[in-house]
Amino acid sequence: MALSSESNLWGAEAVIYICEFLGRKVVIKKRRSKPYRHPVYDTIFIQARTRNEAKILAELYAAGLKVPAPLLVDIEKGTLVMEYIEGERLSEKLANVEARELVEIARDIGRQSALMHNRKIYHGDFTIANIIYSGRGVYIIDFGLAGYSTDIEEYAIDIHLLQKSIYSLYPHLLKPFMESYFKAYREHYSGSFDEIMYKLREISTRGRYIDRELRRSVMRERYVG
Repeated sequence: MALSSESNLWGAEAVIYICEFLGRKVVIKKRRSKPYRHPVYDTIFIQARTRNEAKILAELYAAGLKVPAPLLVDIEKGTLVMEYIEGERLSEKLANVEARELVEIARDIGRQSALMHNRKIYHGDFTIANIIYSGRGVYIIDFGLAGYSTDIEEYAIDIHLLQKSIYSLYPHLLKPFMESYFKAYREHYSGSFDEIMYKLREISTRGRYIDRELRRSVMRERYVG
């Protein structure tokens, strides 16, 4: 693997490298040990998170969703090698987007997130900073906080995070974006859409811890372009 001097990014949980692997550009995500965690727990935590992320990526990729293809995983070392997605973060793309394109993007994200939730998978950090606009379509990235759950609150939290991330940067786009998003989500979600909306309103009213976490996550660079 060939690493350049500008090919790594230090995040809260992992170091991200952009490398050449077998002739193709890839993302290497290596989870970091934390000194405040007991060594045994630290090892278990890192391995479990790595295994979980690789499994979820593989499942979603096999199901036809636009996510980075997992190429190699080393559970013991907490390392995951993924396809590199060429493109622009949605958090940047929305600064210059035409109305028709906005609708297409929102519907694509609505469809994909519904299909993800149909598989009982939640993203955990579903913001426009973790969505890449590519010439091949809209890709969802960074499943480090993702998991499996039958609790629809997890799905509603994903949508809440998406809404808040758009509002934080582009408040004037929130209404047209979410109208198209919800139309597609409703078409493809296999559960009760009304229950999702009820839970979403409940979360918004409670103003959970999510908003505090969002302020730290929506603006940080978690994917190297």
